[in-house]
Amino acid sequence: MIDDYEDDEALDDDLDDEEIDDFEPYKAPPTPAGVKILIGCLIAFVCITILAIAAGLVVPVLLQGRGKAWEIQCINNLKQIYPAAAAYSDSKYEFPRDKSGDPPLAHDSLNILLKSRHGKNLEPKLFKCPAGGGSLAEEDEDERFQLDEDTNDYAWCTVKRRAVGKAKVLGCDKYYDEYSEEHSGHELILNVLHTDSSVLPWEVDDPDLENKWDEDSGLPIGLGR
Repeated sequence: MIDDYEDDEALDDDLDDEEIDDFEPYKAPPTPAGVKILIGCLIAFVCITILAIAAGLVVPVLLQGRGKAWEIQCINNLKQIYPAAAAYSDSKYEFPRDKSGDPPLAHDSLNILLKSRHGKNLEPKLFKCPAGGGSLAEEDEDERFQLDEDTNDYAWCTVKRRAVGKAKVLGCDKYYDEYSEEHSGHELILNVLHTDSSVLPWEVDDPDLENKWDEDSGLPIGLGR
């Protein structure tokens, strides 16, 4: 009986081996090349759409933050120029202004300040508004520099200093329509420096400022570009 049982087991093992040898795994039919391309295009389209939506949400926030940073830096520039100009006016009884032109050019007036003992420590970067199109003035071997139209982003006063009375416009950044798309000013705002050292933002579209604008220069009245 035992021998018969062992023979049956051996027969079953032989059958199992034959079944395994004859077994072939299932293979899915190949995907047509056109379908693969279509799926790839669909995945790429979905990814691009997601990136576009994300960019649409993030980029405006980044630009707004950059514009605000530019505005703050511009205000800081004007506030750092002011003490030297005020010290100059205390000794000369007027703010630095070039009298050779009519109206005087801003960089010529500010060069007078730079040549004086009051403005000798001012740096080129203070005359470059980050929202403007100007470049940095280069210093010579004596670490001195002169401004020109391309290295000065600020307009400057043509008025005398007054110790008392209502403050007048002293300077501002040169916002105008010719700025490139990259440098478009502070969202239609001019940072305006006054003779009392305050810096106030003026909205260029504000109708209340109509009588304070010079239509020819696009700047507050009393400033030379």
